[in-house]
Amino acid sequence: MKPEVVFVPGLLGDRWIFREVERNIGDISSYTMDYPTYPFSLGDFADTVAKVVKPGGYVVGTSMGGYVAILSASRHPDVIRGVVLLNTFASPRRILGWKRSLIRLLKPVPKGRWLKDIVRAGMRDEHFGHDERAKAYVLGVLERMTPEALFSRLLALAEAPEAEEFPEGVRAMVLYTEDDPTIPQREREYLLKFVKAEKLVLCKSGGHFPYLVNPQGFASLLREFVGRR
Repeated sequence: MKPEVVFVPGLLGDRWIFREVERNIGDISSYTMDYPTYPFSLGDFADTVAKVVKPGGYVVGTSMGGYVAILSASRHPDVIRGVVLLNTFASPRRILGWKRSLIRLLKPVPKGRWLKDIVRAGMRDEHFGHDERAKAYVLGVLERMTPEALFSRLLALAEAPEAEEFPEGVRAMVLYTEDDPTIPQREREYLLKFVKAEKLVLCKSGGHFPYLVNPQGFASLLREFVGRR
């Protein structure tokens, strides 16, 4: 049986990152995706997500995974009933800017520890909501990934197709945390207009990973949005 909710992690997540949320959503059937370790297309990955979720189901995505959710809904509005977007964006071109070209230029360069060090150097405690458990988990994911797998994710984002429009009839709930340093305010406003969000949730704290800091709270919001009380 296909799951009612499919979770999609962000750049520094894996299939276990929503584990505590899944434990708290009760009778909602769910599955968490994981990205390939080899070069892949974010568009193709979005198509795979649409094949995994049952018709009329929901896709929950965080950060890069939120954009995957947008692509899935845009390409398969006949399958996906709604999306839940956590600290994410509506355009890789807008959010990456000149970094897209830099990532593409690095394609022929041998990947090594330096790549992980650059990514780690860009993270601050604010990204984790000052929660040591969240920090340990996310940095652990970074350590477990090979440099090649990490670069495959970065390149997939840099070369992701732009979503031309968000389909009418697909529900959207957007959650942002006020202390998340990752998504600029202008990109938040752009996303809200792009998906015509039915529900906006603003959290005071939690950094870029509020579902790790407060999985019970997020599970409650998700149950309400999909129609469970």
